[in-house]
Amino acid sequence: MKNLFKKKTPPKNSAQYSARFLANRFPSGRNGKVVYIRPEYHERLLRIVQLTREEKTTLYSYIDNILEHHFREYGDDITDYFNERFKPIL
Repeated sequence: MKNLFKKKTPPKNSAQYSARFLANRFPSGRNGKVVYIRPEYHERLLRIVQLTREEKTTLYSYIDNILEHHFREYGDDITDYFNERFKPIL
């Protein structure tokens, strides 16, 4: 079986990772939107979430935590990228 969790960077503190990404802030994704992701990513995400069965982290909550972190971390870069490409006509 191939390794689905390839390490590209040194391991970080697992407790910090768990607190940041595996916190179950949303017990259900019923109010969200449907998105499609690659099957191999879906499998990885499900496997990670299944490890947290004691905390009952939902897939919806895990993905939301990842996106929240991404936008907080790269929000200024995303805004700069957008502003560079979509300048007003006047």
